[in-house]
Amino acid sequence: MAADVNVRPVVPPPSLVAVLEEQWMPLVRLAALLTGDADAARDVVQDCLEGVLRLRPDVDDTAHLVAYLRKAVINRARSRLRRQRTVNRYLMGLTKPRDVPSAERELLAAERHRELLRHVDLLPARQREVIVLRYYCELSEAETAATLGVSAGTVKAAAHRALNTLRRRMKDTNDEH
Repeated sequence: MAADVNVRPVVPPPSLVAVLEEQWMPLVRLAALLTGDADAARDVVQDCLEGVLRLRPDVDDTAHLVAYLRKAVINRARSRLRRQRTVNRYLMGLTKPRDVPSAERELLAAERHRELLRHVDLLPARQREVIVLRYYCELSEAETAATLGVSAGTVKAAAHRALNTLRRRMKDTNDEH
């Protein structure tokens, strides 16, 4: 059977490729903050971008496409975290837990920025997502609400609780030093 010489690979429109390239790093940063793992973040974003390329959407409304990508990254990050928790629970049953963190980890955690990110990582998922979207991605309350599929009031309440928790934890950390 002869190959059809008229079959050409499907090439996405240049406008779609431009949006995806422009959004790569912001989406990786978002995923990294949500997952706490830079390598996993790149995988999450790559999966989302592949899905969008398969859909080949029209790029008439770039803001809508970017919002769609953010939501896709958040959903993939949530799925990855759920899978990781399952793996961690299984592994904890196989190994003896460590009571003392390593000296290297303690030295790195002393840096204030890293300490804050660690505390953000400890927040409940919804609060962490709101903090990352509101203050890291600089989305408005309405944009954050739309991205997460919740009301603006839920965003306000989650941000308020998360900020209070972070302030208290950072103060406690500073008081210890």
